[in-house]
Amino acid sequence: MNKKDNKKIHMIAAGVFFVVFFLCVLGIMRHYIDLRNAEMKMDELREEYVNETHPVVSESIVSENVSSDEVLLGEKQYPGTEGYEVPNIDIDFDALQTENEHIYAWINVPGTDIDYPVLQHPEDNTFYLEHNIDGSEGYPGCIYTEYYNSKNWEDKNTILYGHNMRDGSMFADLHDFENQENFDENRFIYIFTEEQIFVYEIFAAYEYSDAHILLGYDTRDEDYFADYIEEIYKNEGENNHFDTDIPVTPEDRMITLSTCVGGQSDRRFLVQGVLVAIGNT
Repeated sequence: MNKKDNKKIHMIAAGVFFVVFFLCVLGIMRHYIDLRNAEMKMDELREEYVNETHPVVSESIVSENVSSDEVLLGEKQYPGTEGYEVPNIDIDFDALQTENEHIYAWINVPGTDIDYPVLQHPEDNTFYLEHNIDGSEGYPGCIYTEYYNSKNWEDKNTILYGHNMRDGSMFADLHDFENQENFDENRFIYIFTEEQIFVYEIFAAYEYSDAHILLGYDTRDEDYFADYIEEIYKNEGENNHFDTDIPVTPEDRMITLSTCVGGQSDRRFLVQGVLVAIGNT
């Protein structure tokens, strides 16, 4: 092969490299532009439909045969929210649902940046894993539940999923609970619906497998659910934290927040809280 042929091959190789490099850069730019647009849309909805200066009326729900400061859920009575520092946010669910009909709740976790609508797709459990609140495909996705969970928050274990985004959005801040000090100082999860406020006290934060909890444990059976609760405390790890002083029984309702563990596709980080109070907006 002569020098002329070598030069031609080098030029072709350089051209191919340039095209591949350009497409990679273009792909990265598009990814970050799409990500930023999705975040801007979420910020827009939050600013337009969530009023953080209007105080929440934290009165108790009154149910038949239940005292005025308690509400009956299933067979268990729950106190109202008067004794809790409920975030002062007023949410226009009617307006939010004109943007996306799958929005049915709002989650707020004090001490973190977790402050998002909660969605559930009626047919595709993974839809909001890879779709944004405006229906566009891509990241960061949404905070969502699967249709295995009802939308009335009466299930024994309601599981919310969200991405562990590098920019700290969505459920990335769940990893803050790997720190003992953060776990001790920030202990509540608040769920807002059109009519109710659910207060959950965090009792566990730990790394877990990617096993599907709702399909793997029959929470309708109290014996099975008791076994599951017992297994929670057996998850050992340097960054795992549990508060055994908070009672959790098969009669309780709990919430599980789930996100990925960086670099470990078969692991999840879970933050779990037990329902301790119910109020009305």
